[in-house]
Amino acid sequence: MRTIFKSINALLLLLVMLAAPSCTDLTEMNVNPNTLDPNSISTRFVLSKVISASVMHNTNMVFGYGVDQAVTLEAMQYLQRDYLEAEVTNTFLWFNQAWGTNGTGFSSILSDNAYLAKRATGETDEAFYLAVSLIMKSYWSAYMTSAWGDIPYSQAMKAEDGILKPVYDEQKQVFKGILADLEKANELLTGATVTTLVAAADPLYAGNVTKWRQLANSLQLRYLLRLSEKATDMQAIGVDVKAKFSAIVGNSTKYPIITASADNAEVKFPGGTPAASFPGGPLNMTNRNNFYRRKPAATIIDFLKSHRDPRLTRWIRPVDVQLLVRSTGTEAGLIVKEADGKVKRYLKTYTAGVDTSLYVGLPAAHPSPSSYNRNEASLLSRIKEVDPSIYVDAAANPFVSYLADSYAMDTDPLVKSIFMTSSEVNFILAEAVVRTWIPGSALDYYKKGITESLAQYSISDGAQMVYNPVTHKTEAFNLAAFLARAEADYSAATDKLEPILTQAWVAGWFTSDTWFSWRKTGYPNLGKNLISASKGDKIPVRYGYGDPEKLRNGENTNAAITHLTPAVDDQWSKMWLIEGTGKPWN
Repeated sequence: MRTIFKSINALLLLLVMLAAPSCTDLTEMNVNPNTLDPNSISTRFVLSKVISASVMHNTNMVFGYGVDQAVTLEAMQYLQRDYLEAEVTNTFLWFNQAWGTNGTGFSSILSDNAYLAKRATGETDEAFYLAVSLIMKSYWSAYMTSAWGDIPYSQAMKAEDGILKPVYDEQKQVFKGILADLEKANELLTGATVTTLVAAADPLYAGNVTKWRQLANSLQLRYLLRLSEKATDMQAIGVDVKAKFSAIVGNSTKYPIITASADNAEVKFPGGTPAASFPGGPLNMTNRNNFYRRKPAATIIDFLKSHRDPRLTRWIRPVDVQLLVRSTGTEAGLIVKEADGKVKRYLKTYTAGVDTSLYVGLPAAHPSPSSYNRNEASLLSRIKEVDPSIYVDAAANPFVSYLADSYAMDTDPLVKSIFMTSSEVNFILAEAVVRTWIPGSALDYYKKGITESLAQYSISDGAQMVYNPVTHKTEAFNLAAFLARAEADYSAATDKLEPILTQAWVAGWFTSDTWFSWRKTGYPNLGKNLISASKGDKIPVRYGYGDPEKLRNGENTNAAITHLTPAVDDQWSKMWLIEGTGKPWN
C-alpha cells in the first residue's frame, strides 16, 4: 500500500500546490503537505496501480534483468543465455526466489490488491472493483502456489489485523480458495456496469465486464486442468474438478470464456517511460549487452524450422553472419559481404555441429554457449570491418540468432504482457476432450489453438514469412498445408496429449505458465535436449523460498518445506501438485 501512496501523493501534491492560495492560517500550516490521507485516494487509482504493476511484473518474470529472474524461459527452452549468466540459468543452478521487496513483486501487488478490495465497499463501481481484485488475487496466488508450493493465503495481507507471520496454507486449500474467488468474480460481474472514469482507469479491458468474466472463467479452466492429477484429493475437500470444468464449458451464457484473440488478456506497452515500456527496450535495458545475452534456444528454433512455422521469422532474427562451407574459390576461409549486403563466413571444411542455417539457436545447457557455432573473439574485429553495423561487442555471437528487433523496442504492437490467450484456452479444451472431461473434437480445438496463436501475432495466409532451411529463402505461408502437417502430427501420436501440449508450448512463447503445463505431463520432452545441465536430463519443478520469507516468517516457511518431497527447499523437490505422479521425471 505504501507504493500507492508514494506515486499518488506526488501527483496530488503537485495539484494542491498549483491550486493553493497564497495565504494560509496556522491550522493549515500545521498540516504536513507531504502526507495524504489514504481515504482521500480515489479507488480507481488503486485499480490502475494493481493492473499496471501486474502488467510489468508479468513480463519481468520472463524477461527481467538479473540471474534471479526470467529463468522459466530458459527452463522451457525458449531462450538460452550466454556470457555471465549462462551457468546459473541454462544449467539450473537457480537462486531461491523472494516474493518481492521494496515495493515490487508479488507481495506489493497483492498488498495493493487487498487495499483495492477494502476500498471497494460502498463505491459506485463496487462490484467491478471487488471482481477485479478477486481475479488479480487469484492470478497471482495461483502463480505463487504453482511455483513454490504452500504459500500464505487465508492469513495473507492481514498485517492491519495483527497477523505479521501468516501460516502457509496447503496447496490444495489455496486452489480451492482460488476457484471459489473466480466463481464469485464471475457472479459479481454478471449484469454489472462500469462508469466512464473507472473504465478509463482499466488498462487491461477498459471496464469491459464481459471480457473480465471471460478471463475469470478461462482462469478457472486453467487451474482445474492443472489439478487434473489431483482430482481425488480435491474431491475429498469438496471440489469436483471434472464436473466443474464441464459445467463451465457447457454453459457459455453463465460462463463466457476467451474464444478469440481479440479477447486475449494482454496489454501492449505504450512506451514513453521505463515503467510503461517493455523490459527489453532501451529505456529499461540501457546496456544492450543484457539484451544480446538472451538468445533464442535451438529447441524452439529447430521446431519452428522443421515445421515451416511463420512464427519463426516473427519472433527471431536471422544470424548476422551465416556460415557456409566452401573448400575452394576466393571466398574460402574468408568473411565477405555479398552483393545483397549480407555478411557470410565461408569455412574451408565442415565441422560436426556447425549450423549453416540463417536461423541458429543456442542448444540447451550447452557447456560453452558463448563460442557456439564457431564463434571466436578474434573474428569480431574482422566482421566489424566488413560491416560496422553488426553487433560484435561483449555477449555478441554473430553466428547465432538474436530475438527479433521488436523485442528490443520500448513499444511494439505485437510485444505484450500476456495473462491468458484464446490459443491457450483452445489447447486446454483439446486436452480436456482427450481426458474425457467434455465432449467435442480434440483435433478441432487443437487446430483452433494453432490458428489463434497465428492471429495473436498477425500472421495471415499468404504472408511472405516462411523460412525455407534448404534454399534460405522466405516463402509464402500456406495455412491449409500448415494445418495439414499439424493434423498429421496429431494423427500419428500414440498419446494425443503430446502434440496438443507441444503446440501449446510453441504458442506459449514468452509466457511462464507453460512451465506448469509441461511439469504436469512432461510434454514436450524437453529434458532430452539438455547437454550438460546440473541434474542430467532433469528440469527444475519449483522455486525455493526466498531469504526474506525465511527471516521474517521462518517457522511457517520451514513447516511448508516439510510438505515437499524430499523435504528440501530447492528447485528439485516436488510439491503436492506433482507428488506421486511420476511427472515430469521420476
